[in-house]
Amino acid sequence: MAHIEKATTKRTRDGKLQPTYRVRWMEPDRDELGRAVPYNLHRPDGQKRQRHRQESFASKEAAQERCDQLNAARHYNSAQTASEARKAGDEALGHYAAAWLESLSIRVHRGALKASTLAEYRRLVNCYVTERFGSMPVASITPRHCEQFLADLAAKGISPKTTKHAWSTLSRVLRYTTTHGAIAASPADRVDFGRGHGMGDHEKFEHNPLTAEQVGHVAAVVGERYPIYALMTLFLAYSGLRSAECAGLEVGDIEFKTFATGARRCAVNVRRTKTRRVGAWETSTPKSKRSRRTVPLPPWLADLMQAYLTDDVGHADAHPDSANPAAPLWPSRGVGGNRTPGKPTVVPLRWAEPIAMGTYYETILRPAYEQAGLPISRPARPAVPATDGTPAVPAVRAVRGVRLHDLRATFATMQLMSGVHFMQVSRWLGHASFTLTLDTYGDWIPEEDGGAGNQLPEPSGPEPTATSIPERSNVVPLFGPLTVRL
Repeated sequence: MAHIEKATTKRTRDGKLQPTYRVRWMEPDRDELGRAVPYNLHRPDGQKRQRHRQESFASKEAAQERCDQLNAARHYNSAQTASEARKAGDEALGHYAAAWLESLSIRVHRGALKASTLAEYRRLVNCYVTERFGSMPVASITPRHCEQFLADLAAKGISPKTTKHAWSTLSRVLRYTTTHGAIAASPADRVDFGRGHGMGDHEKFEHNPLTAEQVGHVAAVVGERYPIYALMTLFLAYSGLRSAECAGLEVGDIEFKTFATGARRCAVNVRRTKTRRVGAWETSTPKSKRSRRTVPLPPWLADLMQAYLTDDVGHADAHPDSANPAAPLWPSRGVGGNRTPGKPTVVPLRWAEPIAMGTYYETILRPAYEQAGLPISRPARPAVPATDGTPAVPAVRAVRGVRLHDLRATFATMQLMSGVHFMQVSRWLGHASFTLTLDTYGDWIPEEDGGAGNQLPEPSGPEPTATSIPERSNVVPLFGPLTVRL
């Protein structure tokens, strides 16, 4: 049992010796494997060897708090000694955050977690968790610190969705520390984050789908420099694939069939995704089980894809390695290039590497959007005050314009407006549920297919009451009405 001893030191204050308070206790002696060492090695189940431990404090209050903590820990069955628990609590949260990410990498290796999910957790830890709590001992983090963390995110203008993800990551790291005995309970569990549904009227995010004419205009602008990327722009708008799914396509994923009637069918088999991270390509599975799907292409696009994959390899607009099923379907851009005076630079293509969709949007698709007269998404920028050498720059509000993902929204809206049932569109999009498709694109469902339409009938009023008019009889009463007297 822990107890306090008062001792005199050589430290003085106002000419008086200052005492120190030592908390002393005994705990089992353990070997390098963490097992308790017995007094008699021939009797491993016998009495265990003990060792003396002590900690010094400048005040009696701090010593008493530590003594109570040690005595309370004796009532819990744990293989961890009090000094080990104290040492674990003194470790910085950044240490446990790195260990937590390392444990997730094991799940990625077993296939229980996507590599993209681990990369997103690592980004959230580096951007938000370690910035605030990286050097703090995990035992010193209180619920008040967690509340200040949320308040700081709100003061910085972080979106509610990003705040939710950052808070979830912090909670997971703190929960990881409890499983390793650093703290008894997570301080995040005592913070009311408000996990319920949001209240009030909030601005809903809206997609910006393109019309068929706008898609043709954008593809024509892209085709002035890269005819193959013009075909890919049409492919994205008329297949509805996500950007990582498009990057993961291979030549063997395009399936051609010709029926006895002469009709031709082309379908896209979505089986994998590819994303470039830290200079290397990562291959993963689609977003969900329903994302592994087959999407048919319209006949005119099927003809273009067949010409792209089956024409003479010497043709400028044909795939040079179409005989290899594992070759990337769409090429990446290389370095260098030729520039004609008055025209943009044309960079040579690299057919052995998948296309980087982010680079495609920034360097090819986004300028084509602007040239076609479409608004471009831009983040908000704060005002910059004037200095001695530069003038003041006014603040710029955020603009929600057309993005790369809006080509996928274009496919969904055009299919729904043409009368295709929303359940079939949901399968082609690879949504996890039909409800997600209705919530996202329900406004584009035609009225005759169950979309928004107010066709309620006019209410009917009360029926008029018929007034009965007595008919005149040709019988003349001789005695009048009969009267009964009591």
